[in-house]
Amino acid sequence: MNNDNRSLSPDMTLLEIMYRWRASEAVFQAYEGQAGVCLRCQALFDSLEEVAQKYRLDLQALLADLQRLIQNESTGASEVA
Repeated sequence: MNNDNRSLSPDMTLLEIMYRWRASEAVFQAYEGQAGVCLRCQALFDSLEEVAQKYRLDLQALLADLQRLIQNESTGASEVA
């Protein structure tokens, strides 16, 4: 596990991401309509890559939305993806 709080990778689990960046929960919630399930309930221990494959989500878009949130958090902005 990478200890850099700004580092995000496809092999990180949803739990790990939500633990590091609490506001990321809103990003996962936004993707639940596309996934057809509550990602926070059904995929908490899956990696981003696994979630994208399993629920046919765009991994690059998901990573970009999460990265944008992380950037906003690090600069003090409150806007979510």
